[in-house]
Amino acid sequence: MKKFNILVFVIGLLLFVPSAFAHCPLCTTGAVIGVGVARYYGVDDGIVGIFLGALIVSSALWFNRWLKKRVNYRFQETALVLSSFLLFAVPFYYGGLITDFEIVRMMPEDLAILGLGFLGIDKLLAGMLIGSLAIWGVFALSNHIKNKRGSVLWPYQGLSFMFIALVILTIIFLVIT
Repeated sequence: MKKFNILVFVIGLLLFVPSAFAHCPLCTTGAVIGVGVARYYGVDDGIVGIFLGALIVSSALWFNRWLKKRVNYRFQETALVLSSFLLFAVPFYYGGLITDFEIVRMMPEDLAILGLGFLGIDKLLAGMLIGSLAIWGVFALSNHIKNKRGSVLWPYQGLSFMFIALVILTIIFLVIT
């Protein structure tokens, strides 16, 4: 019952809190706290990583949209997504949330997923990579549809595409783990 109440509270926060347009150390701290809470309640690191990947890409794409009004250069979006990823992954690694690469290589069956243990990539980092790439691709698909048709298929198309992708990836990770 306690887990259900917390889930309802978090969903309520996501639905009713006004949006804030910021990406700062506070966001990273919030993500770290989210990972800690998810680990406390036994949520798999791969699943948490998927949602962190979505947060990373969403923040980078929002910042890119804002920045394009002021300056626009080739590969700007890619540079922002990669730097945003590093702004999350590096503090997570040094903070001990991402397992050290050598430890993952020694125990890949326990700490890694999808056969990425030989590279030293743990579940959280793998989830972040897969979530980032998937959500980036989903937003690219949404933009492609919008550009091709001249309008979106339905209101909040990009958000609904992202939600569907997160549900599908979560189910896949639940089955795998």
